[in-house]
Amino acid sequence: MLRSKLLLSLLSFALFLPPATAAVAPAETTHRPRVGLVLAGGGARGIAHIGVIKYLEEHGIHVDAVAGTSMGSIIGGLYASGLTAAELEEIARTLDWRYALDDDTPRDRLPFRRKEQDYDFLLGASLRFKDGVLKLPMGAIKGQHLNFVLHDLVAHASRIRDFDKLPIPYRAVAADIVTGEAVVLSQGDLALAMRASMSIPGVFTPVDIDGRLLVDGGIAMNIPVTVAQSMGVERLVVVDIGTPLAPREKLDNVLSLVDQLTNIMTRSNSEQQLKLMRTGDVLVRPALDAAGITAASFDQPEAAIAIGYAAARALAPQLATLADSREAERLAQRPRLVLPKIVEVRIETDTRVPDKLLRNMITQPLGERLDRDRIESDIADIYGLDEFARVDYDVIREEQGHVLRLHATRNPQGDNVLKLGLNWDQDSRGESEFGLRASWHQRGLNRRGAEWYSAGQLGGHSFFLTQFYQPIDTARLFFADVGYQYEQRQLNLAADGELRARAVVDDHQLELAGGYNISNVARVRAGAFVGTANNDIEIGSPLLSSSSEDDGGWFAELKVDTLDRAYFPGSGVRFSSRFSQGEHDWGAEADYRAWESRFSASRSFGRNTFTLSGRWSEIDLDVAGDGLRVITLPSQAFTLGGFLSLSGYTRDSLAGNYLGFASLSYYRRLTDQSLLPVDLPVYAGLSVEAGNTWLQRSSASLDDLIHAGSLFLGVDSPLGPIYIGVGLGEDNQRAVYLQIGQPLD
Repeated sequence: MLRSKLLLSLLSFALFLPPATAAVAPAETTHRPRVGLVLAGGGARGIAHIGVIKYLEEHGIHVDAVAGTSMGSIIGGLYASGLTAAELEEIARTLDWRYALDDDTPRDRLPFRRKEQDYDFLLGASLRFKDGVLKLPMGAIKGQHLNFVLHDLVAHASRIRDFDKLPIPYRAVAADIVTGEAVVLSQGDLALAMRASMSIPGVFTPVDIDGRLLVDGGIAMNIPVTVAQSMGVERLVVVDIGTPLAPREKLDNVLSLVDQLTNIMTRSNSEQQLKLMRTGDVLVRPALDAAGITAASFDQPEAAIAIGYAAARALAPQLATLADSREAERLAQRPRLVLPKIVEVRIETDTRVPDKLLRNMITQPLGERLDRDRIESDIADIYGLDEFARVDYDVIREEQGHVLRLHATRNPQGDNVLKLGLNWDQDSRGESEFGLRASWHQRGLNRRGAEWYSAGQLGGHSFFLTQFYQPIDTARLFFADVGYQYEQRQLNLAADGELRARAVVDDHQLELAGGYNISNVARVRAGAFVGTANNDIEIGSPLLSSSSEDDGGWFAELKVDTLDRAYFPGSGVRFSSRFSQGEHDWGAEADYRAWESRFSASRSFGRNTFTLSGRWSEIDLDVAGDGLRVITLPSQAFTLGGFLSLSGYTRDSLAGNYLGFASLSYYRRLTDQSLLPVDLPVYAGLSVEAGNTWLQRSSASLDDLIHAGSLFLGVDSPLGPIYIGVGLGEDNQRAVYLQIGQPLD
């Protein structure tokens, strides 16, 4: 949980605020001037603000007002809410910045249906359509996790709507992207104000407050000197952590030019504000450039804080004139109050998702104090429904007590999503498959949450599926679905490493089913199916011939998925088992019973991961036969062969009515995890594999297993898993593989 990564002391006494009459210190004209703290924007460079605040606290300098822009608004808002420099330092050091700057819901919080769609191997990015028109996103990061992190950090101040009533009066500066004007936020939701102030255009989605579309205030007023001056202070401590303009020799690509343009805008308005400083004001400029601290250096909080502290210490004579001998006593006597008791939970949403569903997902007990761990978990589950642009909360005080309000906002780009992808499977034997993939997903077709999902691939292992999915109950546990699937696959029947027969199967199947979602961990499903398959024999015995088969019957299946990642999982289990009963009376060519089960379990030790996988498949036909004629239903045959599925062999080169397979793979992450949302982990690994297929159950034997193995490099990329590997098998089977994505599971 995020809570374990945040300040421990904040957990033990992140406290509700005192009444407004005790929140603002009275003016003291005899002992010291009233001091305003101005904190500039600058990304991770803004962590240096904490060092300056630490120096001010240690040397008795009381701050009467805070004004901040962008990262300065974050640090300033936390400080104004009542947190100390020590608490700010611990937050900066322990906060999971990757989580905060990422929108992806942890996989264990996703509904089971969402997990299943991971295996369609499509790009993570999606295109949204509204009223038939493509709508591009307003930012690369919607900021869901950042919203929640900020709400969590200032939950103790959640009832304060007037920023003058915070322990330190506060202002956040944003910019109206429509007019370009600076917007000074002095009231409302504290966390939302901080979030608006640092919404870098193009990176973060803008924030709508009172009908104004707000972005990072740095484009209008990166160092809000005049804002602090308007708050009734006499002297300012101004902290400038802005990035200086780059010299010409470093402007050698488009990215550096865009960065320079941004810096020109912020430096220009910053210099204008700095000229308005008055006699006695103190300007602090931490030497961040010398230490290589950039706007993205979230992994160097200790260094940034130390540099900020050193910059303030270098100005000790000037800052000493602002000291107050009673500041230490004031800090020691700061009131500490507990979090509020929640008497009501209120749902506010502009989507078609029923309020009752969202209310049932909020587990905060009424009559008890706000449980931030619990609300974080609940909001993660709600956001995982993938039907909202943003989900957050606040607490307001009404006559009956404190009300927890959940805000679930629809995606302005629409609910219809197009995703693209590709699959490429190449080996050194000359076998190659390349296909382009796409999916179309329409959500919220009715109040119950009906969905229509279609996906397909053109080329290679071609397929097309379309399904209408209808939740039945409000909790969306029970469901019904109807779907059609077309799949084209190639069966290569081999013996002793030699190709003996090849069939191309075009399989069509229609299913009608119902089921039950067991939380977000598992699903049971059962129903009926009908279908037909066209079998085109390209190579093979004259005993085989092209044919068409009809199919029909009923099925039942169980699926479990607790993997932390769909590709290169580090922990968890994935299991599926499906039993199908083909009935001649329902249209099948012959009565049969088919059972297929798959299992994989992963566990990590630091960078090292072990995955154990297994598969058993069988089909019992109520017909007699021998040799290749035993496979009377080619569309039902099970296949082995290919990378990580008897590596060294050609894909699907072994086929039969019975299949057994097991493997143990090991991989080690070679790259460090990035703090940024874009992460390209690289792995090196190997596998040990054993398996075979048989035409008759009596032939299945452990002594008949074929052994194989592989060595590989893998990348978990936005295109899906990418593998480069070499496989070795029995009968002198060798192959080099390049694989992007994977075939239909």
